[in-house]
Amino acid sequence: MNLLIVDDEYYTVESISNKIRTLRPDFFEIFCAYNLTQALEAFSAHPIDLMICDIEMPGGSGLELLDQIRQAHYETVCIFLTAYAKFEYISRAMKLSSSDYLLKPLDDHALLEALDKACAQCEKQQKDRVNTLHANYWKESELPLAEQFFLDLLNGSISSAPSEVMDEIRYRRLNVELIHQPFCPLLIQTGQKSVFAASDNRTLYEFALKNIAREYFFEPGELPLTIRVLDGFYLLLLPASTHSRDAVIGRCRQALTDFVTHFPFSINFFVDQKVCLPEDLRKAFLSMKAFAGKNVTYENHVFDLAAETEAPVQTPFQPIPSDRWSDLLTSGKTEQLQIEVFAFLNQTKSSGTATREFLTGFYYQFLQLLFRQMDHPGSEDEAFRRQITVASPEQTFSSFGALREWISNSLLLFIQSRQAAASQDTAVATVKAYIESHLSDELDRDTLAAMVYLNADYLSHLFKKDTGSSLINYVIDRRIARSKELLAKGEMSIRDIAITCGFQNISYFSRQFKKSTGMTPRQFKN
Repeated sequence: MNLLIVDDEYYTVESISNKIRTLRPDFFEIFCAYNLTQALEAFSAHPIDLMICDIEMPGGSGLELLDQIRQAHYETVCIFLTAYAKFEYISRAMKLSSSDYLLKPLDDHALLEALDKACAQCEKQQKDRVNTLHANYWKESELPLAEQFFLDLLNGSISSAPSEVMDEIRYRRLNVELIHQPFCPLLIQTGQKSVFAASDNRTLYEFALKNIAREYFFEPGELPLTIRVLDGFYLLLLPASTHSRDAVIGRCRQALTDFVTHFPFSINFFVDQKVCLPEDLRKAFLSMKAFAGKNVTYENHVFDLAAETEAPVQTPFQPIPSDRWSDLLTSGKTEQLQIEVFAFLNQTKSSGTATREFLTGFYYQFLQLLFRQMDHPGSEDEAFRRQITVASPEQTFSSFGALREWISNSLLLFIQSRQAAASQDTAVATVKAYIESHLSDELDRDTLAAMVYLNADYLSHLFKKDTGSSLINYVIDRRIARSKELLAKGEMSIRDIAITCGFQNISYFSRQFKKSTGMTPRQFKN
C-alpha cells in the first residue's frame, strides 16, 4: 500500500514518516511532498492509496489538493492534519470527504487508529472497484453531474422550456424523474468577512458550510443538491415530497442556533414562495437573489418570501453632517465621532428604508470626509488611503454591521496615521535644530538619521516633503545662509567663514556659494 505525506513543514513530514516506518512497516512505499504542486506530481508518477495531508499550506490548501485529485477521479483515502481545532460541524464536514481529521502535534495512538481505519477503507474501496466498477463510478458521479446540470439551468446555459430540460437530462444520462420532481428551493447567502482581515480562511469555511448544509437539510438517501450559484450564494433543492415549506423554514430557524453562529460571516436563509419544477427554478432563484440584494438590515435571518410584504418606499438620502464630523476629526475627537456616526446609521437602520445603495453612498461620503483631512499637517496620506479604500464597496458593504466595522477600523487607522505623522514632524524638527547648531561639524545622512532612529533614505524623504529639498541639500542651504550672514558683517575672512560653516575646502565653498547666489563670496562681501 502506498502512502503520500503532504505538509509544508519539513520536520513534520520527516517525523510522521519515521513514526509510520517504525510502527507500520507493512506500507509498500512512503512518498513525501511539501506543497500542492509536489503532491500532484507524486499522484501523476505513482499510485497513491492513502494520503496524510495538512489543511493549511502556502500555495494551496489541503482542501484544494483533495478537490483536484477528486476531480481527477483518484479515490485516495485522506487523513487531514491541522494545528487548529474546529467546531464540531466543521470536523464532521471534513470527514465527509476524508477518513479522519487529526490535530497537531500528533498523538501516536490517534495516528495508528486513523491509519488502521484508512487502510480498512482502502481495502474496501479496492474490493468495491473489482465487484461494481461501473455502477460505483456512476453512483459517485451522480451528484456532481446533477449539480452541474442545475447550475447550467440556473445561469441560463440551458433553456427553461420543459422539452429542452428533458432533452438535456437525457443527454447527460441523469434520472429522467428529475423533470417531474417538485423542489422547495432554499437560498443561503453568506455575508462578507472583515475587510481588514490579515488572512481569510473563507474557502475552508464555505467548504464546511456546503457539507453541513447537505447533512443538515437533506434526509438520508436523498440526492443532496447544493449548488454554488454565485459567490456567496448556495441554492439547496429540497424534494417537496419530504420537505414542506413550513418544515424548511423551521429547520432554517433552528440552524441559526445550531451552527450559523460558528461562522465568521453572517448567513441568511431565503425560502421561496412555492415549490417549483425544474423549468421554474431559474425564475425562482432570480427572485430570491433580487430580494437578498435589497436586504442590508438583517443578518443571520430567515426570510419567508411568501410572508414578506413589498419593501417600503425609500426615503431621500440624508447627507451626513460633514462640517460637524470634520471638526471632530480635526480636533482628534474620534471616539465622539464614532458615537455620532453609529447613531446616524442606527437611526437610518431603524427606519427600515435603507438599501445597499445607501450603504455604498455613505461609504463614499465618509471616505471623502477622511480624505479631506489629508490637507492637514500630520496625515500619512498615501498609506492611509490604501489601507481604508475598498475595491468593491457595493459588494463589501452588504450590511450595516460590515459598514460599522469599516468605520471603526478606519478611525483607528486615522489615529495611528496622525500619530505617525506627528512623530515624523518631531524627527524633522530635531534634526533641523541639530543642523543649525552644528553647521561647522561634518554632517552626513547616516549620522543624522541615527539620531532619530530612522533610515537615511526615509529621513531624506521627510525633508523633501517638508522643505522641498533633500537632506544633504538642506544642510548646504543652511550653511550658505549662515555664510551670507557672516560675510555681511565683514568681521571674518572668507576662509574662516568657510570653515565655520562646515566647508573644509574653500574652492568647494565658492562653487556652492555661486551656485546658490549667482556670485562669489568675495563679490557678495564687497
